[in-house]
Amino acid sequence: MKSITLSIIIILLISFSNGLSGQEIKLIALIDSALANKGNIQAVRTDIEIAKLQTSSAYQKYLPDLSLSYNYRYNPVIPTQIIPVGQFNPVPTDEKRPIKFGTDWQQNSGLNLYQPIIDFSIKSRVAESRINEKLKNIDAAAAERDLKLEVIKSFTNIWLREEQHLSAALDTLRTSRTKELFIVKSKEGKVLKTEVNRAILNHNNALSNYVAASSSLTREKIYMGFLTGIYLEILLDGTFDFSPFSDDVLKKSNKDPVLDSIPSVKSLRLRAELFEQQQKSERMKYRPTIGFEGFLGANQYTDTFNPFLSGSWYGSSYMGLSLRFQILSGSSTRNKVSQLKLEEKGLKSKLEDEMNSVGNKSLLLTEEIRQIEYQAGLSKQNIALYEENLSLNQDRFDKGQINAYDLLTDEIDFQKEQSKFNEKRVELVYKQIELINNSGALSLFIENLR
Repeated sequence: MKSITLSIIIILLISFSNGLSGQEIKLIALIDSALANKGNIQAVRTDIEIAKLQTSSAYQKYLPDLSLSYNYRYNPVIPTQIIPVGQFNPVPTDEKRPIKFGTDWQQNSGLNLYQPIIDFSIKSRVAESRINEKLKNIDAAAAERDLKLEVIKSFTNIWLREEQHLSAALDTLRTSRTKELFIVKSKEGKVLKTEVNRAILNHNNALSNYVAASSSLTREKIYMGFLTGIYLEILLDGTFDFSPFSDDVLKKSNKDPVLDSIPSVKSLRLRAELFEQQQKSERMKYRPTIGFEGFLGANQYTDTFNPFLSGSWYGSSYMGLSLRFQILSGSSTRNKVSQLKLEEKGLKSKLEDEMNSVGNKSLLLTEEIRQIEYQAGLSKQNIALYEENLSLNQDRFDKGQINAYDLLTDEIDFQKEQSKFNEKRVELVYKQIELINNSGALSLFIENLR
């Protein structure tokens, strides 16, 4: 009995020392840490900032365009105009003379101003940029959702591994007690050596399962550290809060699909909207544009190269409205618009399929959850029955009322049922989380954790 007590003390210390020494670790803290530390999340957030700048750049097309121009020219051939000089005589005649206008050297400089007043193409481009900005936000939301889901899955795995670790520890205690009992009975000549060996083998298998469960738990915590950037020592020593896996929290988040919260649906809708807006942009090319134009500058004319000759500069300026109306263009707007219409139609078909797929998957997951819940309930009842029978049979074996084979069989059956129940519990949580994610309610589930 002394060796049994020592085994119990050692295993309990190993099993529960981590939970007694560390801080409490919550799922929401792990998710927040992962979002703050993962490089790909920071990258997509940078893409959002770039998209905002592009929208701002498109909107700035409404601002005035002010530029400074300067050029210096040499005119090897001075243009000539035919002037009806006879029309300037007291008695007008038809006399005409060729007269050259200009000088060999000419330079001009000035400020040019253009202020758009009516330009529908600018408005359409701004709308395109805003849709692109929304698409980048959806890409970021999808990346964040995938990371959150991965953290939740790892958290679920840690829960499973801890349950397996605890079960393995209890199995080891139980098989140790059975082994010691068989050794005592063997000394009394009441148990065969082969039965003792089988009890030892069963205990060794339990020890092996315990070590494997411990290693599996450690590896999962290492992966969680990779996801979140949290020091491994904290995860190894901490006590995890698994309350988010209670039925109340999970069922509260299981809603009907919220299509506007599903990134794939939102992305397809916005992409179709973008194609529609691009069609408008193509048509805007043939809309008239009106703007205010102004110029203030000066020109210099000289017959010799002398950029600084005094008295040779002449002021020049103008201001007024500018109207531009595109009549013909080298590119075919009709073909481009037709192409965009077809792409929009294709996306709307994909959108319809995606929405149907989401609804269908939610129905399938709901049915799977119902079936797993039923199986888990039966398995839980079976465990209670196995545990009760095992306890009774250990006492009956001690009194010589049953043989060793029956006791060992009960012990193995109990271990199998416990393992089955743990697997069903985790499978149930996996399916519930998958349903929450498919329904677009993952953000609601996470907010309920705060």
